Amino acid sequence: MKFTTTVAVIALGATAISSAQAALSPQCTTYLGALGAPTNPLAKCRVYTTLGFPALTHANDHDTPKLQKAIADYCATPACTSDQYAGVYKDINTNCAADMVAANQADLGTDMYMWYMSPPQREAICLQSSKNTTCVIDSINEMIARAQFPNANPNEDDLYGYLQYVTPMLSAKDTNATAFCTTCNQQVANIFSNYYTKTPSPYLLNFDQKLTSDKYKDDLSFQYKSSCQVTLGASFKPVDSNTTAASNGTSSGKNDKGNAGQAAAVMSMGGVAAAVAAVAGVLAMF
Repeated sequence: MKFTTTVAVIALGATAISSAQAALSPQCTTYLGALGAPTNPLAKCRVYTTLGFPALTHANDHDTPKLQKAIADYCATPACTSDQYAGVYKDINTNCAADMVAANQADLGTDMYMWYMSPPQREAICLQSSKNTTCVIDSINEMIARAQFPNANPNEDDLYGYLQYVTPMLSAKDTNATAFCTTCNQQVANIFSNYYTKTPSPYLLNFDQKLTSDKYKDDLSFQYKSSCQVTLGASFKPVDSNTTAASNGTSSGKNDKGNAGQAAAVMSMGGVAAAVAAVAGVLAMF
């Protein structure tokens, strides 16, 4: 699986500057370059890709114990603090305010989106399941068992492709309510919902489409309410996915999409895969 430079910023959460950012102001370009430098104190605590996850990207690689070890190593490292993130948000607004126009969505907008999304992504990927592993690994194992490609794309048939897909899980083709409404997926969705509520974005997450964190929260809540009959937020309590499937009139068959495939939003409102759809709208794999 290969990415263009700009898409790699989206899908991998990196802060490297793409050639398309030449249109940015010198002040903004200089700031983003310093922010994305490997020597920046924030480099290790924020983006899990700096800890080796992209190296797991090999076609048909389903060795989830290997991925679990990488996740465990990542989750054992210190996270960036809320004050550190707040400082980045403030500095982005200070240095790049004049650059927040639709024409710069694919470069500056990607950086802004990924910085804002990093805290819940970390919490989600480190979430433990009841099987002495992480929820992400449980979800990936279930997808592999039913021969489901990440985002219905066979070119993403590798560990990193799956990893992008399940933070949080999309409502993909051939995913029924039982598969979509797992306890893990509900918990991951609630992590993002709570984050949007407690830490609203200080800038538009897509200044081309005027998307705010409130919009993402509303769409995510609707997705899980309509598909899983679960209410995200302060009163969150996961529901049994088998009960949900029965109430939706679905079965657990691989090709039974059910209401999860029909009523849910086209894109996830939080994870790395959402960045691909919501920020740039393109994913180059060849």
